[in-house]
Amino acid sequence: MSNTKFNFFKNPIFLMILIGIIIALAGGIIYFQPWIKNKKEVPIISQTIDNTPIENLASQIYFPLDAFTVSLQPEDGEYGSMLYIGLTLKLKNESIKELLDSKLPELRNQLILLLSQQTPSSLSSSEGKNNLLKEIKKELNKQSSDNQDPIVNDVFFNSFIIR
Repeated sequence: MSNTKFNFFKNPIFLMILIGIIIALAGGIIYFQPWIKNKKEVPIISQTIDNTPIENLASQIYFPLDAFTVSLQPEDGEYGSMLYIGLTLKLKNESIKELLDSKLPELRNQLILLLSQQTPSSLSSSEGKNNLLKEIKKELNKQSSDNQDPIVNDVFFNSFIIR
């Protein structure tokens, strides 16, 4: 037998394993370091940007309506202008949604009558669209009694196309 010692550091397989372990440890430290630093508790926000309490937001219901296609009032000899509009209503609670569901044919009729009175030029500006949203909200809230809160809190466009 020869008197040579086995040197681990000169063995290429051992060096590759050692380098792999060092890289894995360094990668693990780098990967988990932000998690360790950011382990602080995040404060719970109790209000939204517009100061509406979160508990009020959780109870609000969104009620999408099927899209409408209505003929608009002609202007300057122009005939055949159409409005395709999709709306979503923001309601206060589930009971109002059930009420609207039961009155849906009446509400759609009221909206079609309101929308068919519009002209293409009155709806082309953002101010005209905002005014229409206010009119729709006002028209839908006529369903509430005098002592009751408004039925619809807000109205949003899902689609809006004038042809």
